Amino acid sequence: MAVTRCVCFQKTFCDVLAVARENGWSTAAEVSLNMRCGLGCGGCRPYLQAMLDTGATCFAVRVDDLPPKPCKPEPWDIQ
Repeated sequence: MAVTRCVCFQKTFCDVLAVARENGWSTAAEVSLNMRCGLGCGGCRPYLQAMLDTGATCFAVRVDDLPPKPCKPEPWDIQ
């Protein structure tokens, strides 16, 4: 299983990254302020920043305090 979206607001990281790049946003706070991602449960916040830092849109589930690691999506992770 991979993390590919903000579950609370049903926005994929692919869509979020495109909007962030279009608007020049470089922080998760800017994404949250403008798209609401990260303001629900907050689980996607570290992934949002990793997405902005790396350009990756699929991450392995974090099990520690280390930054999220990009991964390849499984078929069930893609809609």
